[in-house]
Amino acid sequence: MGLASVVRFRPVSGVRRLSRDRRGGVGLMVAGMMPVLVGFAAFAIDVGAVQLETRRLQGIADAAAMAAASTTSGATQRAQAIVDGSGWQHDVAVRVEQGAYSADPAKAPSARFVANASGADAARVTLESVVPTFFARVFGTREVSIARSATARRQRFAAFSIGSRLASVDAGLLNAYLGALTGSDIRLTAMDYDALANAQVDLFALLPLVRSSAALDAVTFRDILTSQVATPKLLDALAHALTGSNQTSAAAAVRQIATVAGGASVSLGALIDAGPLGGQAGGGTGVARVDAMALATAILQLAGPRRQVAIDLGASIPGLASTRLMLAIGERAQQSPWIAITDTGTPIVRTAQARAYLETRLSPMALPGLGSLVSINLPVLVELASAEGRLAAIDCAAGAGRGVTLEGRTDIGSAAIGTIETGRLDDFATALMPARAALVDTLLIDVIGSSRMSLGAAEPWRSLRFSESEIATRARKTVASSQPLGGIVSSLIGQASLSVQVIGLAIPIDPLLRGVGAALTPIAPALDRLLMTATGTLGVGLGEADLSVTGMRCGQAILVA
Repeated sequence: MGLASVVRFRPVSGVRRLSRDRRGGVGLMVAGMMPVLVGFAAFAIDVGAVQLETRRLQGIADAAAMAAASTTSGATQRAQAIVDGSGWQHDVAVRVEQGAYSADPAKAPSARFVANASGADAARVTLESVVPTFFARVFGTREVSIARSATARRQRFAAFSIGSRLASVDAGLLNAYLGALTGSDIRLTAMDYDALANAQVDLFALLPLVRSSAALDAVTFRDILTSQVATPKLLDALAHALTGSNQTSAAAAVRQIATVAGGASVSLGALIDAGPLGGQAGGGTGVARVDAMALATAILQLAGPRRQVAIDLGASIPGLASTRLMLAIGERAQQSPWIAITDTGTPIVRTAQARAYLETRLSPMALPGLGSLVSINLPVLVELASAEGRLAAIDCAAGAGRGVTLEGRTDIGSAAIGTIETGRLDDFATALMPARAALVDTLLIDVIGSSRMSLGAAEPWRSLRFSESEIATRARKTVASSQPLGGIVSSLIGQASLSVQVIGLAIPIDPLLRGVGAALTPIAPALDRLLMTATGTLGVGLGEADLSVTGMRCGQAILVA
C-alpha cells in the first residue's frame, strides 16, 4: 500500500510543481503575440518608410513642376528629365498639365490653376509610384502606391507708375515750388534738374540703403517701406544709390536738396508698393527703375506740412505786371501708391488731385471810355481730379510679343475764371465755387467776368501696350480726355461772360468790353504754358495722364501650390 500510495500521489505532486514553475512563460506569450508584434512593426517601420519616400517624391514633383513651368514648350520632357535624374528606384508615371494660375485669394486653392487655359503661365506635375514594404509583406502587402503633385508658375513682375512729367519743367519754377515745399531757398540750375530728370534709380537697390542710412531694424522690403524715416535720410540714401550707379551729377543735386529738406519723417509705403517682393530681404533689382527727380519731388510732397504753396513770379511773363501762382496737391486714394510692383494686375495706381490758382495783373493800359490807364485782373482756377492706371497683362513670350499692357483713364476736371477763398485751396474735401471776378476795378466803372469749362467727364479704360524696348527706354504713353482740350486760358477767355457796372456815367459799353477782351487774348498762350508747366511740376496733366512701365521681369518658375 505504501508503494501504491506513492504511485497515486506523484502525478498530483508533478502538476503542482508545473503550476508553480514560471520558466518559459515569456516564450509562450511572445509566440502568441507574434502576429500583433509584426503588425506594429509593419505600422511603425513601413508607414515611416512610406512617409519618407512620399516626401522624397514631393521634392521631385516640386523640381519637375518648376522645370515644366519654366518653358512654353517641351514641358513634359523637362519634367521627365528631372524624374529620370532624381535617383528614384521605382517606376514613376509622370503627368504634366499646362495652364494658367491666378493668385486670387477669393478662389479656393484648388481652383486657382486652370489646365489648358489661354495665356498659359503655369504647369502642374503629378507623379505616381510605389514604395516596397518590409514587415507588411507578412500580411500580403508587398508595396504601397503613392502620388504627389506640385504646381509652379513662371515669375512675372512688372512695375508701373502714373503722372510723372518732370523732364521739361522750368528750373526757376521748380526751384520756387520745391523751395516753398521745404520752406527754404533752393537754387539748382537747369543742368542739375536735367541730370535729375534723366537719372534712374533702382528701387530695390535703394531700399537697403534706406535701411542703412536710417539705421532701421527692418528686415524685409515691406518693413522698410512701412518705417517712418526722416526726409534727409531718405534723400541721403537716394544720393548714395545714384553715386553707386555713377550718376554723380544727379547725386550732387539730391544732396543739395537734402540739406534744406527739414526733419519731417515719412513712410515710403505711401509711394511704393513692393507687392509680391515685399516679404524678401534682398533681390529684386532690375524690376523697378524710376526717375530720380520724380522720386525726390514725391518725397518732398509727402513730407510737406501743408500741401499748398504760393509762388510769386512777379513780372516774369511779358505783358503782365504781376503773377502769383498757388499750387495745392491732395492725398492719393488709399492703397494707391505711385509705384506698384505686381504680378496680378489688381493694384490701381492714381495720381493725386491737384489745384492751380493764378492771380495775374496786366500792365496798365488805356481802355475805351476810361480817361486813365487801368490794370486788368485775371484770376484762373484749374482743378484736376485723379487719373488712374492699372496693369492688364504681362506677356513673357519670346520675341516681339514680349511686353506689358497697362490700362488708364482720366477723370473729371474743370477750369474757371473767378475768385476763391485762397485759404481753402488745399481743402479737397470741400468743393470750390469761384465767384464772378472784377476784371477791371475803378472807382466808377467795374468790368465783371466769369467763365467755366469742364475738362472732360469720367472716361472709360484705355489700353496702352509697352514693348520690351519701350520699357528699356522709359517710354511714357498718354491717355487723354475724349473731349479735345485746347489752351485752357484761351478757351476760358474766348467764352467768358463780361458785364459792366457803371456809377453815374454814360459811356459806350461795347467798346469797353471789346477792349478788355482784346487785352486778355494776347497773354492767354503764355498763361497756358505756365499752367501746363505748373501742373507738370505736380506730376499731373490737364485732362490727361502719363503712364510708364518702370520695369519688367520674366524669371524662373516659383512654386505656388
